[in-house]
Amino acid sequence: MQHLSPPAIMTLGWMPSEQVLSVLEQLGTARFYDRFLDWLQREFGTDQCMVFYCADGQQVSTLIYKDFAHEASGKRLAEAYVSERHYLQDPNFRLLKTIASGEVEVVRFNSVSDSMGLHYRQAFFETPGFTDKIAIIRGTEQGNYYINLYHRAPGFDERFDDPAFNRRVCALISILVSKHFELNDHLRQEGPLAFLSEREREVCRAVLRGKKNEAIAAELKVAVSSVITYRKRAYEKLGISSRAQLFALCT
Repeated sequence: MQHLSPPAIMTLGWMPSEQVLSVLEQLGTARFYDRFLDWLQREFGTDQCMVFYCADGQQVSTLIYKDFAHEASGKRLAEAYVSERHYLQDPNFRLLKTIASGEVEVVRFNSVSDSMGLHYRQAFFETPGFTDKIAIIRGTEQGNYYINLYHRAPGFDERFDDPAFNRRVCALISILVSKHFELNDHLRQEGPLAFLSEREREVCRAVLRGKKNEAIAAELKVAVSSVITYRKRAYEKLGISSRAQLFALCT
């Protein structure tokens, strides 16, 4: 083991920011999402973050979605990407299916934009106003993670133009995401529901099982009015307004 002397430590020229340390502290907890997303926005000017998961090389599920300026837009795009199977039109989908465990690939928007179909480009870039994207794909033994950072203003953080910075920071981002869900696989299975309170999750899980408000109230031993309140709060947080949209987002 190599031991660094104090002078060597002082010349490294880098210290982790308080925000990165805060993200690390919350790995595996429900508080990770807010800390992680806040860091991406503050540090790199990210306008939207989407994280998807592919376990079998075929099906894709949503783990995180956030449009910092237009909450409803982020929800709508995540829902359409999965439920309408737009991922099949994504030029990065082949890499997402086949990347080996332990590998990390970074794909810039300009390297794949010409291979995008007109409808796909319009739905996921032109209509919501995005001009650039950094895609990070990480393979693990359990499944593969697809992390997308979007930007509306022309050009992303110019530091990403430095190959060394781009490689290391994107590796860090992918490690944070994969380790978070590795530490708490339950949160990965919950997908977007992980953003909710425990009661809100219980109500949404029951809705996804096809139960009505009265049956949910009996199961949870609460009033029907409470179920309606929890359901309303959950839908507001998820940016949806119907049972059908909940199914589209979570299945």
